[in-house]
Amino acid sequence: MKSESLPLPDAAATDRALVAALNSRTAGLSAGATVDLADLGRMDPYGPEAFEKLARRFGVVASPGGGWRIERQPRWRPDWVRPEHETQCFDLFEVAFGYRIDPALWRWKYRDTAAPGMGVWRDGQLVAFYGAMPRPVRFLGEPALTVQIGDVMVHPAERGVMTRSGPFQIAASTFIDRSVGYGRPQLFGFGFPTAKALQVAQKLGLYEGVDQICELTWSAGPSWTERLLRCAPAGSQDGAAIDKLWHKMAEDLGDSIIGVRDARYVEERYRRHPTVDYECLLVRRVLTGAPQGLVVVRRPEPDRVELMDLVGPKRSFPALIAAVRRWAADHGARRVTAWLTESHAGVLAATSPQRQQLDLVVPANVWSPGPSAEQLRGGWWLMAGDTDFR
Repeated sequence: MKSESLPLPDAAATDRALVAALNSRTAGLSAGATVDLADLGRMDPYGPEAFEKLARRFGVVASPGGGWRIERQPRWRPDWVRPEHETQCFDLFEVAFGYRIDPALWRWKYRDTAAPGMGVWRDGQLVAFYGAMPRPVRFLGEPALTVQIGDVMVHPAERGVMTRSGPFQIAASTFIDRSVGYGRPQLFGFGFPTAKALQVAQKLGLYEGVDQICELTWSAGPSWTERLLRCAPAGSQDGAAIDKLWHKMAEDLGDSIIGVRDARYVEERYRRHPTVDYECLLVRRVLTGAPQGLVVVRRPEPDRVELMDLVGPKRSFPALIAAVRRWAADHGARRVTAWLTESHAGVLAATSPQRQQLDLVVPANVWSPGPSAEQLRGGWWLMAGDTDFR
């Protein structure tokens, strides 16, 4: 079953207000104090059990005779990250990763959400963050909304507490409880953790691995196929052609999970990227001018072209690879590389790439009720363009 219930249209906005109110109303109260949360309980879009679980994050439990009581003041408190927390996010990013993120890149990543993710605070300082970027997909041929997890970070002073009650677990599990699964805004999530990071999440009961990323490599150079094709930069006038190519690809991969790759996505993901220049190339037949597909490439090194994405029917994939190899040779590169999920690498087997497994795993949520890991295993079509960091 792909879904059991749908979230209320304003559930995410209501939840942001609810968590902020719960945080404010319980802060500073001593253990044993009572607090009136009846109105907040009625406000929870996910029901009374979800509210009780959320309240425990703030040290609050239901009293036997009714009402709510402060059982303890927690060391860490979760809350949705909002625009006014940007500077705190940038500061945490810098201490966690060793460099300061470009504000334009941050805002581009989280352009489709009012709340970039779930934060955890200690004594007013942001010490953990679990980033979340909504992504529409086709899930076994039907539209669904997923979320890509990224920028997961914990302050170095708090990293030793990787337990079921530590800041990472609080950020991740609170986000999943409130956002992922049946009846939540996103049906399931995905990301690109390393095997080590996945192992931590597995021990905390959050994820299971359902696929692996591999790198495919081809030599640059011409072939007989590409002589029948020509590449030209895609422009705004090509939106209808890109949409048509996407619909054919979605139909051909109807038994997979694939992020939407329509003209709007190409525009926002590639042409409007604030820090990386990509080439969006429409591949056409020389004789007829008929579009065969769209390829997106970049030049990370002088001798290498990276194929970030391709859009088109499956039958055109070999021709698209041939076109990229020729384009790479014409631009002085010696090789072409591409990332793809191991489960789907066989789709490009006819192009005879070299294949190398990368230390990047595709996870599935097992914390909250939703599509199972087994339902998602081997289902994803993911390329480098599906990441937020390439």
